[in-house]
Parts: sequence; structure tokens; C-alpha cells
Amino acid sequence: MDNPYDVVIVGAGVAGALCACQVKQSRPDARVLLLDAGDNALDAQERGKFVAAYQISPLKNVPSPYDDLLNNKLGYAPSSDGTGNKEVMNRYYDEAGPDLYKSGFQRMVGGSTWAWRGNTPRFLPNDFQLRTRYGIGEDWPLTYDELEPYYARAEAELGVSGNREEWDPALTPRSTDFPMPGIAPSYGDQLVRKALDGICPIEGVPVTVLTTPQARNSREYQGRSACQGNSSCIPVCPSGAKYDASVHLRRARDELGVELRTACVAVRLEPGSGSAAPTVVFRDWATVDKAEERVTGTHVVLALNAVETPKLWLLSGLDNSSDQVGRNLMDHLANEVVGLFGQPLFPFRGPQSILSVETFRDGAFRSDKGGFRITIGNDGWGRTESPGTTLDRDMWDAEAQKIKVFGTALQQQIADRVTRMVRIGYSTEQLPDPANRVTLSDKKDALGVPRPRISYRIDDYSKRTLAFGDSVARGIWKHLQDTAGATEVAAPEAGLSYNGAGHPMGTMRMGTDPTRSVVDAHGRSHAHPHLWVIGSSVFPTGGTANPTLTLAALTLRSAEALASAL
Repeated sequence: MDNPYDVVIVGAGVAGALCACQVKQSRPDARVLLLDAGDNALDAQERGKFVAAYQISPLKNVPSPYDDLLNNKLGYAPSSDGTGNKEVMNRYYDEAGPDLYKSGFQRMVGGSTWAWRGNTPRFLPNDFQLRTRYGIGEDWPLTYDELEPYYARAEAELGVSGNREEWDPALTPRSTDFPMPGIAPSYGDQLVRKALDGICPIEGVPVTVLTTPQARNSREYQGRSACQGNSSCIPVCPSGAKYDASVHLRRARDELGVELRTACVAVRLEPGSGSAAPTVVFRDWATVDKAEERVTGTHVVLALNAVETPKLWLLSGLDNSSDQVGRNLMDHLANEVVGLFGQPLFPFRGPQSILSVETFRDGAFRSDKGGFRITIGNDGWGRTESPGTTLDRDMWDAEAQKIKVFGTALQQQIADRVTRMVRIGYSTEQLPDPANRVTLSDKKDALGVPRPRISYRIDDYSKRTLAFGDSVARGIWKHLQDTAGATEVAAPEAGLSYNGAGHPMGTMRMGTDPTRSVVDAHGRSHAHPHLWVIGSSVFPTGGTANPTLTLAALTLRSAEALASAL
């Protein structure tokens, strides 16, 4: 059968969008189709709708700006069950336990980059060689040095701001400068950084405050403005200064001639004859009958996330002789210690986090417990307590059901508290565990497609890592109490306490051995040579860095190999 397309890409998030652009730039005559389950527009008017919805929403979180999207309302996206109720992500997952997998995603054109924070540190060189260096986890089938040129290209594509002298060569050796200078620290960031200057090492590790690389403009770049300081990066950037995949989707569709079809949910892949690429079977939920449709390509690329990719693979009955499809689901388990600084910091002016501590990401301790990143929050108390919660608590006596303070007294009380809020967050490493996996549930979504069943546990290594992060965060806070008059520490509850970082990784591991991995170092299936997987699902390990920049670098590398294979 003749293939109408050279490349069919399933998923129009950052990986799919980047892949489409790179293939078309390398092979202008290639016929490329992008399929995505979302149906939102990509223009400034659509962004304005998201911002307007966010402004009036009582809950300032994900997915509040996107609730009115039709696929959310009708139940074709994970944030709704189709009954009109706004569902949390764990209602979409069929959770098998014993612990909850707390990280979700947005099924929309452009994916979760609409709602991400935008932090883009690179993996460290040792993150690619955990087994060799520390006797744990897995080694990647490529090194930092091999990926470094693609890191540089990914930073240019996304528009990453950062200060090279803070990172090179001690943490991440670089061949190029960042595309633009790092985001300027806020007033509060400057006060906290000054207070931490001269802090003694904690458990023998120095505490050095750096400017976090971010896919956020510090000056005009790619026709987008510099950051306007709205402090709503999660769940939506009002100005578009923060990168999202609509940048490359517009380029692919409007400049490079990539065909983009939306409202199309892939329901299975039908294996081709011999080594041919599978046929993509999808349902367009915007049509009246939502009937199955089929499309073929010489190559098929799965650019879904670490939950939906193995789900689709398993639904299709594709080769799983390695028994690795769906296994080794990872995240960055996170938590925070919060309190009140000794003087007003005036948070919420600028991005939600600008400064970080990176020195606990690597060391000999990783043989026993994982590394972690620390962020200094510029968003008050983050998840622990929003300003709205502060207002409710201070104004309203819930037990007596009456107002307890109002007027000027309430204003002064709120001003004293909210202006001094500061957060020390930590995001920790999790090792691949074959028991942490995605399989198929007997429960189905609004299209009748089986939902993902998540088996997930927090192992002892992760528990020790969370305890390590908590100990260091408390040590930093103790220093702020001693030197800057900080007060009122609010720390995680005793026992296993964690949040999801929104970083699904693993489940389609890359490697050189087909008996222990699903795809090779370029994301090409060992068993199906015309089927490719891109995104964070191919990560053998998760490190501590936010995954988007690394998955973007890997995508550029895969797209280069794919273009050569055409």
C-alpha cells in the first residue's frame, strides 16, 4: 500500500512539534502529518481566553485556564470524566497503588508546555552513567558529551535564558553561550541570596545559589516579548514570554508546510507487513460519528508522554519481547519547607522561581540516596498556602461561622504575612523500578478507550532521598532564622509526604540491548524499524533536572536520524 505521508507524528507537544520542524527543515519535500487529541487554537486570541478563564477561576492551578476546552468538557482529555465535573488527574489514572502517582499532563495542542514552569537545567554528566559511577540505576546508551551539541541547539530553539559563568564548567560544560542572559532575580530573591551568602556547608556540601536556566525570555526573542513578571507561569503565561510548543507548531504549520490535524485521538496501531510502519488508527471526536480513521506513513513517530505512549503500544499488541514497555515509570518527588522571612520580600513579582541550589544533585552519596535540586520560591508559599487561603483563614472563623477580622486590620494582617512568605522547595531523584508501570485498565474513557492503570510505589532509596532533601531544606531555613530573622517554619508532615513534579519519565527505555530496552539511542524501535519514540518516556533514568530540555535535545538528535532514514 502506498503511504500518503513520509512521516506521521502522533502527539503535538514539544517533542512532536520539534520533530516536525527539524524533519521538514532537513527534508523540505517530506510529507509530514501531525496528529493531536487537542483542538485548541495556537494564536494570541486563544492565549487571551486562557488568561481570562484563569483570572476568574477560584482555583489558580492546572487545569483552570483550560477547563472550557471542548475535549475537557466532553471527556476526551484526562482532566475530565465527561460528566461535567472537573476531575483531578488521579481520577483518569486507574491507580493500583500502593502509592499515588501524582503527576499529570494536559491533552491539548501544545501539550503541557502551556502550563509548565519553564525551568531548563541540563542533566549532569554523571546522570548518564549512574550504574558505572555509583552502582545503581542504569547507564544511558549515550554520554553527556554526545548530547551536548543537541543541548545547545535545544536551548536556541526554545529560547533559554541563563548565565554561563554560573554553570560552566563546574556543573554542565558548554560549547556555547546561552541564547540570552539569565532572568534577573526579584527583590525578594536578592534578599534571600544575600542572607545565604556565607552559609556553612550542609552535610559537607556547599550551598551555592545560582540563576536557573529557563525557557523564558529575558529580552525579545523569536518575536516574543521579554518576561513581564506576571508570576503565573504555572498554569499559564499571559504574555507568551515563556516558551510553549505553539511556537514550533505555528512554524511547522504556517512556514514549513506540515499538516496538523487536531481532535484526533490515536486508539491503536495496526502492525504493517514485514518491517513496514504500523497504520495509525484514530478517532476524530469533533465529527458526528467519531468513526475510526486510518493513516499510513513510511515512518511513524510516537511523541506522546510516558503514560500515553506505553498505553497506545500495549493497546496495539506491538512487540514487547523485552517486557520493558510501560515499566520504570518515574517522576521527581518534591516537597517544600516554607516560612516567613524577617522583612518583606514582596513575592509574586517575576517568575515563580528564579534562583536554585544545584550542589546536591551529584556526589558519592548517590550510591545510597539520590540527588535533588532546591528552588527558592518567588511564589509565596507555593502549594502549601496561597494568598487566597491566607485571606480565608485570617478573615473567617470556620468554627463559629463568622467574620473575625476585616477592614484595615485585615489588610495589615495579610500584608504582614503574605509579603514575607518564602519557600525552599526540593525536587528529588527517583530510580527506575520495573514494578512502577503503566498497563491497561478495564475502565474506559469517553471514547471507550482503556484508561492507563498505574502501579506505583515509593521505594526506600526515594524515601531516603526525600528525607535528605527535607534535612537540607530545614538546614537552609535554620540559617535564615539565625541570620535574617526568619520565623514560622512550616515543613512536611511526618511520614511519607511528597508532591508530583509533573515530570512523567521512563516506560519506553532506550538502550543498546533489545532484551532490556524498547528503542535504541535514537528512539528507533528495536523490533519495528519504521516506528520511533521521542520524549521523556525513553529516559533510562530521571536525574534531578526538569526533563523538557533533555527530551528536546534527544528529539533533535532523533529527528536528525529520522531525516537521514527517509
